[in-house]
Amino acid sequence: MVLLNTWLDVFGVFGIAKNTRVYGEERVSKYLMTFRYLPENFEGIILGPSLSANINPEPIKEIRYFNASLMGARIQTMIPLLENVLASEHQMKRAWVCIHPYMTQSNEKEASQIMTPSAYWTAFGSIHLLRVYGFALIRWMNLAPHKYPSEQYLENGTNKFEPLFRVPDVAAKIEEEKALLHSEDFEITPISEASLKELWRLLEANQIQTTVYFHPVPLPIYEAHKGSFSHYWEQVKSTYSGKSPLITFKNFNRSDFSFFTGDLSNYIDHGHLSEKGQQLLLKELTRE
Repeated sequence: MVLLNTWLDVFGVFGIAKNTRVYGEERVSKYLMTFRYLPENFEGIILGPSLSANINPEPIKEIRYFNASLMGARIQTMIPLLENVLASEHQMKRAWVCIHPYMTQSNEKEASQIMTPSAYWTAFGSIHLLRVYGFALIRWMNLAPHKYPSEQYLENGTNKFEPLFRVPDVAAKIEEEKALLHSEDFEITPISEASLKELWRLLEANQIQTTVYFHPVPLPIYEAHKGSFSHYWEQVKSTYSGKSPLITFKNFNRSDFSFFTGDLSNYIDHGHLSEKGQQLLLKELTRE
């Protein structure tokens, strides 16, 4: 079984699989991909929660990005992913970091035991591996297309979850979310603040050209909590005390970007982007 698992190399850990993808167990899968598959095949990385997970960087030709964003990720979840990539002899050149208040609300460490260097042995044989094989079989045989679409994950890590997340009435979902937000949702917890600082330190120390961007919030939500969102972004920026031009901050909730945030066709729910929204944001991210 160990030899078979090594030969299949579903996570690209052993350098055998050159074109692999996530089939399930997203966190352990993407973490294991950071050992070899990601640093050996990509020069750029996208870090963030589900809000950035469906942004497909494939159209960018000058550099290959891997979308390492994770569903439900907090900022502290990004640290072990980045540390593992940086441990490789292959130099990462660029990074995008998606920021949203959701990412900094938790005061838990978040990075579970499956996202530690010892997880390497998971690729030789484990319950996680068996579950991934099960998800792969379901996707290959198209047994549950509405829950586990066969082409949901791309080889560059992008999660094409639009059919799963899209709501019938985007405007109604946005109004619902607008009413749910409270002041405590914009607080940056101590562990999140420390994680932000550590993230900037790692990126700067390894000379990675980084764009930190404030995810575009639908305009009705932003306008209803404008002061809180503005203050939050300033707090995020204040966690970076360096002066390096390597790290830049982009606010996609500024007034001149309202042409995007005010167009609800750019969203599939209260925040996740539609394919149209992804393409527009991609242009902005790659604009000098």
